[in-house]
Amino acid sequence: MIASRRSVARDTGSSAERFRAARRKLSFLYLAIIVAIVVLLSASLYEFHTHDVENIDHRRSVAGLRPEGGLEDQPGVAEYLESLGRTIILADIITIVVAGALSWLLATRTLRPIRVAVEAEQKFYANAAHDLRTPLAVMRSEAEVALRAGGMESDARQVIESSLEEIARMSTMVEQMLDLARSGSPGAAAAVPMVKIDLAQTARALTAKLARRAESAGIRLVTDADAAACISGNPFAIERALFNVLENALAYTRAGGEVTVRVHRAGGHVTLSVSDTGMGIEPADLPHITEPFFRGDRARGAHAGGAGLGLTIVRTTMEEHRGSFLAESLPGAGTTITLRFPAA
Repeated sequence: MIASRRSVARDTGSSAERFRAARRKLSFLYLAIIVAIVVLLSASLYEFHTHDVENIDHRRSVAGLRPEGGLEDQPGVAEYLESLGRTIILADIITIVVAGALSWLLATRTLRPIRVAVEAEQKFYANAAHDLRTPLAVMRSEAEVALRAGGMESDARQVIESSLEEIARMSTMVEQMLDLARSGSPGAAAAVPMVKIDLAQTARALTAKLARRAESAGIRLVTDADAAACISGNPFAIERALFNVLENALAYTRAGGEVTVRVHRAGGHVTLSVSDTGMGIEPADLPHITEPFFRGDRARGAHAGGAGLGLTIVRTTMEEHRGSFLAESLPGAGTTITLRFPAA
């Protein structure tokens, strides 16, 4: 049985925008429930009064006290039912207006603990990264001095070189944590300086830089880009996002595989996709790949390094640029990450 290709898309927008959207949806849900209850009660109330009037009319008819004609022809009955209907409708409108305001307040209170938790998480990333920067810099400096000093056995040199590699990896993770904290901070999206960027040219330049690395790993790196595909964005953030996606693709593609970067403009959007022929992502892991520090079973087993922050940073970059993120994967056959930007 052939497995089908699975995909997951991530809605983007700043954290503040997502909270506002969630508040609107929750408010609408609360209001819809209240409206349903009010309409049901109002209909029941009107039906009850109509049935009560019919019973009175029936008793008057049996007693011979009712004039000829239908219920609506009886003196005052039609006016009473019409007045009752207007009163119920007016009461419903007032109740729904008040309920709308209360729903908004209740949704705000419901989401407040979640928002506080998200802000605390972002603050943790920033504090942890700042606290780790200095000791890592000291360790790196001391290890480099020891290597330059010479006069040590080869085994000791190998240990220090290995330590330097781990320090470099941890330093990268710290910088990613800082990037993530800055991206998620209030007003970060508004503070991003936007300029016109040729995404096709950026992709070609970055793949040229990584060509030697791909070649040494036995991976074919292919670029298919339009002559010009311009977007409005932060050049550093865009290059960092593309680098993270490419780094993931190269890390999880075996020798003999291929990584293809495509950049195309269609209508009002520019699409950048990175496809690999690597190990792929399990369907259960796919919805979580942009979560901080998440690494699936296949990623952990590949010993490809990384802290699980690369795609999180890609997602926040797309939020800042009002773009979208789509991941498609087939376990054992490869993965495609697609970033879609508004065209400039």
